[in-house]
Amino acid sequence: MAAHEFNGTWELVECPPGIKPIGLRWVLKIKHYADGSIEWYKAHVIAKGFSQRSGIDYFETFAPTAKLGSIHVVLALAAALNLHLRSIDVSNAFLNGDIDADMYMQQPEGFVIGGRHIVCKL
Repeated sequence: MAAHEFNGTWELVECPPGIKPIGLRWVLKIKHYADGSIEWYKAHVIAKGFSQRSGIDYFETFAPTAKLGSIHVVLALAAALNLHLRSIDVSNAFLNGDIDADMYMQQPEGFVIGGRHIVCKL
């Protein structure tokens, strides 16, 4: 939640009349070390985009992802420094996408401010 606040992913606004905000849910995961002990707890806020209808709620889709150049740099550094990569995890990868339309999402459970009529404007 701190990363969303820092990046300005959304602002809290009163829900406009006639707008049905997109629902959301928390996805929780426990990351483990190779020996099975807990490394860290991970949580994602996921919008329930499947509840939208094409041509009514949206007209096109786009998912910002890591740039190929960034992946090449990581792989080149690993090769040059003789490092072994297990995986690449880009923190907050989808927080930096630009949206050219007004989208509204319910507030995350456990972080509701101002009641149900206040929503997140993405």
